[in-house]
Amino acid sequence: MEAYPVRKNLESPKKEITYESALREEGIDEVFVARKLKDLSRAQGRRWNPKKGSWEKFEDYGTQLAALREIAKILGIYAVEKDLENENRIRMINISAIPFRRELANPITNRQQDSSG
Repeated sequence: MEAYPVRKNLESPKKEITYESALREEGIDEVFVARKLKDLSRAQGRRWNPKKGSWEKFEDYGTQLAALREIAKILGIYAVEKDLENENRIRMINISAIPFRRELANPITNRQQDSSG
């Protein structure tokens, strides 16, 4: 992490406070970030089910995917410019767990409407 000067430390005029030192002072370090990313990779949301009259948990795939992208960047899973030099290297990313959106309209109903008019 680069050290960006933020402001002078009032206790010691010679020492500068950086974003990194301020975050670490507040307990935000690599372990903290790893734990948060782990939690976010298992994120769940809640939605109201009017038929049951109660809240239900569901997988928050958007948050989970965002967390996994950040984890992949940290672990170096994605190709970067230096990897492009070695074009023979094969990099596979399995996206089979990502849900696909389904159309809400019934295609049979739509076809019948198209042919009738």
